Amino acid sequence: MDKKKSYEDLEKRIIELESKLKFLNKYGLVWDKEDTKEDVVLHCENNIPLLVQEEDKKIICNEGENNILIEGDNYHALTALNFVAKETIDIIYIDPPYNTGHNDFSYNDKFVDKEDCYRHSKWLNMISKRLVLAKELLKKDGIIFISIDDKEQANLKLLCDSIFGENNFITNFCWEKTQHFGRQKINYYSNCEYILCYAKKLFNSDNGSLKELLVEKVKTDLIDAPLFNASNKENILTFKKGTVKFNLKDGTYKTSKNESYLLIKPVIIKNSLNANDLILKFKSRWSQKTIDEEINKGTTFWIKSDGFAIRTVYHLGKTTNESPKQLIFTNTNNPLCSINRFKTKVGVNEEGSNELSNIITQNIFSYPKPVSLIKYLLSLYYNYDLKQHNNNFTVLDFFAGSGTTGQAVMELNKEDGGHRKFILCTNNENNICTGVTYPRLKTVISGIRPDATKYSEGLPNNLFYFKTDFVKDENNTEQARYSLVEKVDGLLCIAENIFEEVERNDYSSHYKSKNKHLFIFNDYYSKEKFDEFKQRILKTIGSKIVYIYSSNNDVDPTLINDKDVIIKPIPSKIYEIYKEIVEEIKRGEWTWFSH
Repeated sequence: MDKKKSYEDLEKRIIELESKLKFLNKYGLVWDKEDTKEDVVLHCENNIPLLVQEEDKKIICNEGENNILIEGDNYHALTALNFVAKETIDIIYIDPPYNTGHNDFSYNDKFVDKEDCYRHSKWLNMISKRLVLAKELLKKDGIIFISIDDKEQANLKLLCDSIFGENNFITNFCWEKTQHFGRQKINYYSNCEYILCYAKKLFNSDNGSLKELLVEKVKTDLIDAPLFNASNKENILTFKKGTVKFNLKDGTYKTSKNESYLLIKPVIIKNSLNANDLILKFKSRWSQKTIDEEINKGTTFWIKSDGFAIRTVYHLGKTTNESPKQLIFTNTNNPLCSINRFKTKVGVNEEGSNELSNIITQNIFSYPKPVSLIKYLLSLYYNYDLKQHNNNFTVLDFFAGSGTTGQAVMELNKEDGGHRKFILCTNNENNICTGVTYPRLKTVISGIRPDATKYSEGLPNNLFYFKTDFVKDENNTEQARYSLVEKVDGLLCIAENIFEEVERNDYSSHYKSKNKHLFIFNDYYSKEKFDEFKQRILKTIGSKIVYIYSSNNDVDPTLINDKDVIIKPIPSKIYEIYKEIVEEIKRGEWTWFSH
């Protein structure tokens, strides 16, 4: 062995260890950096991941939303999505392996068990890289929900603080996962799981105000509510003649029997209303300005006794937002049982298993989440600018498992006529994707089970099935770009949300979606072929997006003279993003986080 090389390696290792030691006395999350990267990550250093559509598994139902199922490792899928879908995802929900020590997750194709003393570090190395990639896909108002249990909850919280920022932490929901206790465990019984929730950016950059992103219900059927607020200062407030209703006999009242409310001057009650202005001194949650504004809107007030504890009776059209409670209760005997705005109760684990077995008869997936839980979380998403719930957004689940998230999205659209879409990714270990996820989604859409029996009336949706694929990153950069453009159709379909193939040959492709068209030209030299390609575009009616090969990420916008055409270059931008990701992998920036 070369002694110089040996000394250089030793010196490098010492520097790495010294760097780690600097963090040991600091607060935060520190774990063992992987000496050998995951196989799937190493594979990306020399191969560009792509997504290729599987035509034989395409489902099309007219008028439905375009949804995507990806079969493959989620690290590869997230890398590929980063090429074309940055800041396009509104909500991420994932239910990753919990690292229980019972072979529930694998690392480099080996299941990790309790005897592995590095199992927590391996889990953190696995999940951290995927969360970093996923964060880039979220919109600025996007949020992420992550299901987890006690085994990694504390570690995951610190990890997410590092990746998403502690100031973007919304809450840690606690979901009551079962009502079937059976034999009690020693010291405690596990009847809850956690759902960490973070925003991409929880505060407005312009004024620093907190964004209201999660709302359980917008209440319109408001009853009377007290005006008193013990934490506020006392104010003297005036309630105009005829705006206060009394449950007292008509007459003149000079004092209050409740020391928290002081009558500044006598009030005359006639026909159960104040015949003069009522002037009270108390600790109010409203100012005089707000009281006057509410009176102009039609709000009135109510006093039930001679203690003069005044209450508001809201005007018609008055609404208030009710935030979700941190504890998600599932027992219907509990008055605080969580119910979404569509009047659906949040279910328990047993319901998730029953829902899946109603579609897939064989028991090959353990502990799927109930659809109602995911529907509840997704139904909370609120547009704080428009002051209304969102029902037109994209959901990503890259630990999709049995496909519960996809079913939840489609059922929510049925509830309110929404236009939500999903992207699901799962591997095909034990035929999970082909044997569970895909048949489940197909059944929900078509209404027909895999055994040809009727499940439902079906739901109008489109599902497009993709697989991860690769192009070798040749040393010759131009050759890598040539290879990439020949297999880039799937990514461009996802980028433009246009999937239905019209025509495809060895130098071009044409896809459509209603009145939108996607054209891709991947020949680099032939003028004759390009002229034929251009004529097809000009004959097509509707809006058209045209991708043309460019080695420098630039194309001539006058190549096709049509006002309905937008021309874009491929594949330089994709290749540039890929190289950025690879460089970060090689630097190890995605496997070491600490405060």
